[in-house]
Amino acid sequence: MVSEEIREKFEIFYKETYKEISKYVVCHVKSCDDVEDLLQIIYLNAFKVLKKQKEITKTYLLGIAKHKIKDYYRFRYKNKTENLEEENDISTYPDEQDLEKLVSLKYDTEYVWNYLKKKNILIFQIFYFYFVLSMTLKEIAKTLQLTESNVKHYLYRTLKELKVKEDLNE
Repeated sequence: MVSEEIREKFEIFYKETYKEISKYVVCHVKSCDDVEDLLQIIYLNAFKVLKKQKEITKTYLLGIAKHKIKDYYRFRYKNKTENLEEENDISTYPDEQDLEKLVSLKYDTEYVWNYLKKKNILIFQIFYFYFVLSMTLKEIAKTLQLTESNVKHYLYRTLKELKVKEDLNE
């Protein structure tokens, strides 16, 4: 059983480090499907360490991230497969009233996600930073060592492409 104190420490630590660790993982992983899985593994390991040691630093967490990314590439090289996807069970949705809205949202999200997987990894990184981590265009440009106008161009061009594809599918 996990004490409330450990749980609170972890939540605070998670909020303080998530953006930075997410940026690190997104910049070092070439498959957009595996980013969230790796983040989950990294923070699960951090939680285990926190339970044992009572203290953990951002530097230590970055070390965990580096090791997990190395493990990730070692695993991919050995098996030559990418089977880290999870299936969402629609029966776990809480309210039937919102079912149509959730299915629609899931479809839209999958559509965008699948489209981004076909694009350059740079496009995925920009979308992840902008929409998931809520970074500004300036922050993204600095992180990816691009000009702000390039980031803006990639983002808006891809959004426009998505809009055109959506209009064609209707």
